[in-house]
Amino acid sequence: MRLFAELPYPEVHMDAVAAAAGVAKPTLYRYVPTKEALFIDGLAWTLADLRDAIGAAREGEPDHPARLRAAVVLVLGRVGGLSPALHAIESQGSEFGERSRRVLREGFDGLRGALAALLRDGAAAGSFTVPDVDLAVMMILGGIRMAAHGTGRRAPAPEAVAAFFLDGLRAGTAAVPRAAPPLRVLA
Repeated sequence: MRLFAELPYPEVHMDAVAAAAGVAKPTLYRYVPTKEALFIDGLAWTLADLRDAIGAAREGEPDHPARLRAAVVLVLGRVGGLSPALHAIESQGSEFGERSRRVLREGFDGLRGALAALLRDGAAAGSFTVPDVDLAVMMILGGIRMAAHGTGRRAPAPEAVAAFFLDGLRAGTAAVPRAAPPLRVLA
């Protein structure tokens, strides 16, 4: 996955993947038939690994906003780095495009549960004001997905996106809607 994140998708060749994995190319082909299949399997593994890392974060950092910020940065950083490859596969219009979309949906479903647990922990501790955790998580993941994958280009800096999502979630800092100024009619 490192190669897919570092190089344009067309420049990732199975020779380089085999060398990075420390195996012969025929051995690689014994386990994965194509570069597309390799990428999609790696994407599924990456998303499962992210889910597990977010779950483990609940046991680590005691600062709830820091936990959530680290989770958003982690997800956006890993998925964002794969955006050009995802876009390349999905633009092919083949079975691999549909398979990658399914893997993303399933993987993001797993991330939803892990992020919801972080938000619930933070809300219970008074760190977040979240009237609907499930909606907040869907907004965060939807934003991450659009930031990471919506345009097919590299995602914006993960820290900047995390700050954008989380500034409104801190307890006591919710934005208060302002009334629009009255319209003036000039005669």
